Amino acid sequence: MKDFAKNFLNQDWKAMPDAPRFYLSAFGKHPGWNDHLDDIGLVTDSLINARAMIYDGIAHQIESASWERAGPAKVAPTFDHVIHWRRLHESLTGRMWSSRDGKGRSLYPMITLAHCVGQSFSWQATELLPELEQVGEKCRGTTVGISVVAILNAAQESLRARLPAKAAKPNLDSDVGVKAWAAHFSQNADPLRRVLHHLQANFALFAPGNLEWCEGKKQSHAHSRCLRLPVVPGATPAESLNAWLSFLGTQFDPAVPLLGLLPVGQNWLDVIVGEPDPADLFHLRTLPAAAPLVSDIPYQLEPAPSALVARVLASVGHGQLPDISCFNGATVEANQAAAAKWLSKFRLGFFSRLLRSTGSPF
Repeated sequence: MKDFAKNFLNQDWKAMPDAPRFYLSAFGKHPGWNDHLDDIGLVTDSLINARAMIYDGIAHQIESASWERAGPAKVAPTFDHVIHWRRLHESLTGRMWSSRDGKGRSLYPMITLAHCVGQSFSWQATELLPELEQVGEKCRGTTVGISVVAILNAAQESLRARLPAKAAKPNLDSDVGVKAWAAHFSQNADPLRRVLHHLQANFALFAPGNLEWCEGKKQSHAHSRCLRLPVVPGATPAESLNAWLSFLGTQFDPAVPLLGLLPVGQNWLDVIVGEPDPADLFHLRTLPAAAPLVSDIPYQLEPAPSALVARVLASVGHGQLPDISCFNGATVEANQAAAAKWLSKFRLGFFSRLLRSTGSPF
């Protein structure tokens, strides 16, 4: 079984009861460094691995000239994304924007990414993301590396001071954007039916209880799939991200990590399900001409949905997330309990060992 499945966003926090439950990091390009900036705040195992997967994916597109070959009609000219990567009770949330280094090279973006444990997505939407917007503005307003470090330090201290006193279940109970999402698809169910059809036809790898996605030797795209989905009209990026990832979390095995990438100002978001392959990051800058929305694919649907799909749609019609998965018909609660039990077997204490050996940089 792959280390990603066992360890990513599944760290041994109980072994370090006094360790902070929030870490803010940054990596990428900034004029304060002549090449890639010195990684800031990469303390946890999940942040280190997230940096590697995101950067490897971007490097893959650059080195293979994938975006360049696709051309301007199919590729956006810049980066400007909200990032949210979740798995049960842990998540990574951040911002990505186009940047350059001290020598003027601008192929890579700058990225801020926060590791959140026990913070609800509501807190991340109202406290973290606005703070990251300010961090981005301040970083773009300076060309001095020391100033960037100070900006990140101050933001982390400010956000830690605003953490809720009691930990929540961040990815299981947040209703940010859900009602508007449900209302939108209640009025027009066909796009959601297409999404459900697409999931059942192409994503059985991630059905509750299926471990195929994280077992065996990795082949290209064997452990990941990509979805392009519509944002909710009038919704904020946080609302669309949470609504879709929360919905997908009710359908897939809850132990499967979900990476949401939302380009600000556009009408879609991308979700990478499972362990990202470098080629999956092609979606970061592709326009719908290169990667269409799943809800727009003209599937020939049966006049009446199956019993499982009908029950999922009925929940949405009542303004709430589904209570069963369209894959196995089991309740979301039962699937979550099974996933939590499975993940608990792999918490080997890497986080506590790392902090004891390095200490926190902030």
